[in-house]
Formats: sequence, C-alpha cells, structure tokens
Amino acid sequence: MSIDQPKVITKKQAQKQIGYFGNSLIWYIIAFTLLYHGTDFLYRYYPQIFRTYDHHMMMLLFAILAMIVLTAIPFRLTNKKLSLKIRDYLKKPKIPTDRKISIICIGIGISLLTTSIASIFRFFLIANSQTASYLGQFNNTTNIINNILYICLFIIIKPICDEYIFRGIIQRQLGHYGRYFGVLGSAMLYAISSPSLSEAIPAFFVGWYLSLLTLKYHSIRPSIAVSITLSLFNWLLIVIPGNLIWIISILIVIVYIVSAFSIFSKRVSTNMVRYGATEWKLWKILLTTPSIIVCIILFLINDILAIII
Repeated sequence: MSIDQPKVITKKQAQKQIGYFGNSLIWYIIAFTLLYHGTDFLYRYYPQIFRTYDHHMMMLLFAILAMIVLTAIPFRLTNKKLSLKIRDYLKKPKIPTDRKISIICIGIGISLLTTSIASIFRFFLIANSQTASYLGQFNNTTNIINNILYICLFIIIKPICDEYIFRGIIQRQLGHYGRYFGVLGSAMLYAISSPSLSEAIPAFFVGWYLSLLTLKYHSIRPSIAVSITLSLFNWLLIVIPGNLIWIISILIVIVYIVSAFSIFSKRVSTNMVRYGATEWKLWKILLTTPSIIVCIILFLINDILAIII
C-alpha cells in the first residue's frame, strides 16, 4: 500500500517514518554547526590550518558542497524510503502576477518584522553573530570570489535545497498525519535547524508562511520564489552603500504597504492555524522521536556556541 493512501498506523510506525527524515536532519544541523561555528573557531585559534587560503572562502565552498551532498544523498534516500512523490510538488501553479508580488511582499514583511523582534534576544544573550566583511566589497580577487560564492549559496542553492527538504519532504510527510500539523511541524523543525535562537524566531514564522504557501498551491515553486527573493532582499540590506540606504527604506515601506493591502483585502489567505495543527497527540509523537530529540539538543548546543564563541 502506498504511503500516500489513507491508513491507520501505530505510534511506533509514525516515529519510524519521522526518524527517516529526522536522521537526515541531524546530519544537516551537524554539518552547518561545524561550518558556522567551527570555521571561525579554527581561524581564531589555529589560523595556520588555512595557510594562505581565506577562511570565509573555505567555509562558503564547503557549505555549498555540504548543501548539495545532503540534499542529493541522505534526503533523497529519505524521500525514497517514504515513497513521497516530490515531482508532484515541483509543478508550476498558475498564479496571477499581482498575487505573486503580494505573496513575496508578505514573506519579506514577515521576515523584517520577526527579525526586528528577534534582535531583542541578541541584546539579552549577547550572542555573537557571523561577520561577512567581504560582502559588497569588490576591491580584490578574494572578495569578488567570496561575494560570488555567497550569492550562489544563500540566494540560489540553499533556498532551493531548503524548500525541497523542509517543504517537499518534511512538511509532506508530517502532512500525512494532519495537513496543518505538517505546516506547523515543518516550521518548527526549520527553526531549530537555525544556528541560534535569534535566527530561529524569524525562521519559524517565515517557515510557517512558506509551508502555508506550499499547502495552498500543492507545490514548492511559490515557496522557492519567496525564499530566493527574501534572500536577495537581505543581501541588498547588507551590501547597499550608506548613501543609497534611502532606496532600501522606500522598498521596505512599499513591502509593508503591499503586504497590508493584500491581507486586508484578503487577496492572500492568512489562515494560520486550523484543526489538527495543535493536536497534542501528534506533537507528542514528533517530539518523542529519538532523532528529533537529538535535533533539539543540537539546537540548544548551537545557542550556547553562539554566545560563547
């Protein structure tokens, strides 16, 4: 019987299914923990390891490789074990241009608002944040390469791979137990895959929104478009020269206006929670699955590392 067909399963069977993507998610978190915190740690205390190589460049190269390998091997095997028809989620839905703009603006607006709120946690925890001084700098070959690698990783590769992983596989599998549980559950796992609490907060709400889009259109194409545009917008916030910051200010105002208009005119659905999303039995199964427990522990370790390193 296909896993997509409705059927009754036991708690152990559900945890076994969750464990398939949970084990892959452990490797995902470990890989980026080592890259995010390990590279700077080694450069700070053992700079001789890098010799003449730029440590930012090495981190970006390994991150690109890790993202591709993780998506192509463990998560693809997970997809095969769970018999998920990911191709169904790759279809291009017919969305009017004005609605596409509305969808993207709401995504950016959610990110801007929640990132501002999350900055409070940075203040109280005094968490160290990764610096990327090379961004927007094109004064030498190393900086040019670093900028290109950054764009390839954070604006192209990671958004596509993350949507395949969290919306294509995780949300779809959790959605078998409850459609809206899949939305909220995948958003939670997307958040704990972040390197710190201050980044997990916006990741949760953005992930929630992206999951709702995927559910609505039965495709990860809209969420990929939003994720890529959002990454591009965040990159512009970093690299734009100080004398042109007014352009970003105007763009932010436009984003909020379009978002508010879309929500109040109900051009974009804003139903955030429906029946099944908060059903305790489902959450108990998810949160007591061994691999998910390990993911949560790794997230807590990341929070500690963000403070002390």
